[in-house]
Amino acid sequence: MELYNSAPEPLDLNLWTLRRYTNENTEISSTIDLSGLIIGAESTLVISPNAPEFELVYGFPPNLGVSTNSPADSNGDDNLELVDPFGTVIDVFGRIREDGSGTDHEFEDGRAVRNSNITEGNVVYTFSEWTIFNDTGDAGTINQPQNAPQDFTPGQRD
Repeated sequence: MELYNSAPEPLDLNLWTLRRYTNENTEISSTIDLSGLIIGAESTLVISPNAPEFELVYGFPPNLGVSTNSPADSNGDDNLELVDPFGTVIDVFGRIREDGSGTDHEFEDGRAVRNSNITEGNVVYTFSEWTIFNDTGDAGTINQPQNAPQDFTPGQRD
């Protein structure tokens, strides 16, 4: 998982949280506390659920290694929220209450990439803001499975 800061100044993530809602669940399934991290100006923060394997594959460590079953370990049909220190949702991927399978936010065996012209979070998932690759091509997504390492560029905003 990657978080991009489009601002010309660094963003301190003290007390920020990532939330994962598995499938159609309405209750939070897992979280990541982002405290202690800073995303540099116009930079990307990389999070991996398997930091040693990530470093082996890409040749550098992620900014944050987390556990499996975390928001960074989605299988492609879950929903995610970025929440600020005040509990305000700043950005959303997917639709809470909706299993992403077969929808315009499924990225199973693929990836979800925020379009480079989108520079602010959105509290409502908007398909047109994303390019979604997966193994089905359902609901307007791109049927083009993605494989590591050749199809990924961690830390680089495409």
